[in-house]
Amino acid sequence: MVLRRAVRSILAGLLFSLLMFGHNTPAMSSPESFILDLYMGEPVPADIMIEDISSVRIVYIGEVHTIPRHHAFQAKMLRELSDRKLKLALGMEMFSGEQQAVLDSWQKGNQDVSALIRDLGHDAWTNLKDYEAVLTTARELGIPILGLNAADTLVKKVAREGLASLTEAERKRVPAHVDKMNPLLDRLLRLRLKVHRAFQDRSLDFIVEAQSLRDETMARGLSRYLESPYGKDTIMLVIAGTGHMNYGFGIPERAHRRNGLQFRIILPTESGQLELSEEERRQAVPVTITHEDLRFIQVPIADYLHVIPLQNGTETATQVTSRSVVPGLQP
Repeated sequence: MVLRRAVRSILAGLLFSLLMFGHNTPAMSSPESFILDLYMGEPVPADIMIEDISSVRIVYIGEVHTIPRHHAFQAKMLRELSDRKLKLALGMEMFSGEQQAVLDSWQKGNQDVSALIRDLGHDAWTNLKDYEAVLTTARELGIPILGLNAADTLVKKVAREGLASLTEAERKRVPAHVDKMNPLLDRLLRLRLKVHRAFQDRSLDFIVEAQSLRDETMARGLSRYLESPYGKDTIMLVIAGTGHMNYGFGIPERAHRRNGLQFRIILPTESGQLELSEEERRQAVPVTITHEDLRFIQVPIADYLHVIPLQNGTETATQVTSRSVVPGLQP
């Protein structure tokens, strides 16, 4: 272990020098991108990260749903791990467990993602077309794709009326421990949710409960698969919004309580690439969260960051937008 750490430090220093002097670097999805190990505190070659995540059972890859670079990085990760002849599965926030039959049918064929969207109907993820590279790569490589999320109708009811409003039949669809919320995550969510104009004059309790429902449902789904005969010796990549996994909160924490399996978290940076529509701008309230505001969280935001330089000089790293707060949750 000491030797490996030493080697990693040497390689990290080499990469840093290469970055500084403009030579070619081992990038994942862009000539100017690099991997930052947040526990080492240094840039590391992509191969070092791949080696590390190959040794655990769950790899969480976060995203801002509408940034194309994030999806390109996810597809690249699938190929990198597949090239190592590892047994893989892909769990996705973009599908509910109730949509699995439609997803299975699509995986067995050769139709494009537009056909999948058509078959899913009005319940299809809003920008599912943007995930075409991820979905077709997984299908090409024979990697099973699993819908992890809770049904959208159930989540929306909880967001409006709370868990207590659910009928007996609806409660049977809700996983155990959904009401167990890490107080640090609760504080973080309430800090970030200020960006939604619609939430300004209402209690956030139901919104937090809806987030818990999504997270616990996804944790249950991935745990059940990995404990099944199909999931034996499988590494599951989980693609979900950053808000469902940052700092190890949400899905990772809840899944680890269920299965105790080792995991890693990789987050691509936003780096000023997020663009809001006019409607989203009207619904958002400018909110700035400072470094000091987040110091109550005493762990790194992830194991690794996939970093590119800031793309827009007018953006600040602490600015929060409506799409980057609680992915998938609408007022």
